[in-house]
Amino acid sequence: MKILPGDLIHAHFFFVDIVSLSDPKSSTKTQIKKIEGLTNCFSECDAYKSADKENILLNTTGDGFWVGFLQGPELPLQLAMQLQSKLEEYNKSKIPSETINVRIGLHSGICYVVKNITGDLDAWGPGIVLARRIMDIGDDGHILLSSRLAEDLREISDEYQKIIKPIHDYTLKHDITMLVYSAYGDGFGNKKIPTKGITEKSKMKEELTQIQKSTIYSSVFVGLTIKDSDTMLTHHKRVYQMKNISDNPIQYVLHGIGTDVKKESLHDLNVKIYDESGQSMKISSINMNKPYSKEFRTTFVRPIKTHEQNRGYTLEYDVEEPNRYFENAFLADCEKFTLSFEYTLNGSIISPVLFDLNQETEQKKLSKIIPTITKSNQTILMEWNFENFFRGSTLRLEW
Repeated sequence: MKILPGDLIHAHFFFVDIVSLSDPKSSTKTQIKKIEGLTNCFSECDAYKSADKENILLNTTGDGFWVGFLQGPELPLQLAMQLQSKLEEYNKSKIPSETINVRIGLHSGICYVVKNITGDLDAWGPGIVLARRIMDIGDDGHILLSSRLAEDLREISDEYQKIIKPIHDYTLKHDITMLVYSAYGDGFGNKKIPTKGITEKSKMKEELTQIQKSTIYSSVFVGLTIKDSDTMLTHHKRVYQMKNISDNPIQYVLHGIGTDVKKESLHDLNVKIYDESGQSMKISSINMNKPYSKEFRTTFVRPIKTHEQNRGYTLEYDVEEPNRYFENAFLADCEKFTLSFEYTLNGSIISPVLFDLNQETEQKKLSKIIPTITKSNQTILMEWNFENFFRGSTLRLEW
């Protein structure tokens, strides 16, 4: 397929530039050497060398370049990983001022093929523009992806699901807010969350009224299992069965996780979310990813219809609980609630205690509910069962 000026194409874009190339402390000759070094490393990447040249667009941008692949959504990511590997080898023989550090943005979208001022083929349109804006968010080493390309790749293989992770909502040029993904792993990418353009605002308060108008929990199960009695690493499992009492379908759920230990990324918590049929629920927004507070939205594969019952979801995650307490606040009415706590006798846990907590005064009083206790070898399982918990109620478990 020959690409011609005026063609509207859908391509998978790779956009790269050299970080801080225009630093005035760096001489023009050094800057030129970096551009030449980047070009040479790029030309040796298999993802580019083996690509059908009739099915790609390529152009330079001064401090970098972009490539549009008409075939294969995997090619931009493969090129990014290969280029970083080539640059790592290149930088080993260079002094710090001559090393090449890059940031990369990837996106799939449409654009028009145009001719530039020299008569060469170029591209313009939302596909290439968004790839550039995603790249602009990044710092040295970042491989950042749009949600469109990231989700396509994550559906291809389990390996891509491991290395491509949603990191945060970002505000791009013209106040466009979108969830951005990052690809990182052994020898490629940058695990740190870039801060440029980050959107950090809790939505829980503004959505609380809507949650209370649309949702009743027919049952909620919260289970805590102590996995390591020294670090107090705890597996959390929350199972929600919902009723939609509104006139509109419920499309998504907003989750909040607070921790007593610093977690740089949501993915450090090993988060899993799935619906009542076991289907994974996609993270569609991460509006808070602070060290001690995470807030994110997941979307139902099949929305919960008006007045539909027996639907729900499960949220699981792991986090240390060094202060040995857990609080559960009810944001909506709950008909049945079970709290489960499992631990081993060979640790330092002796007698867990459950309290009713007043959030305003922070006063607590011993719960009147007596737990059922099951012993199996060295394992203790305690369960508290409640009926008709109303929104605003809070329980606190201490051990």
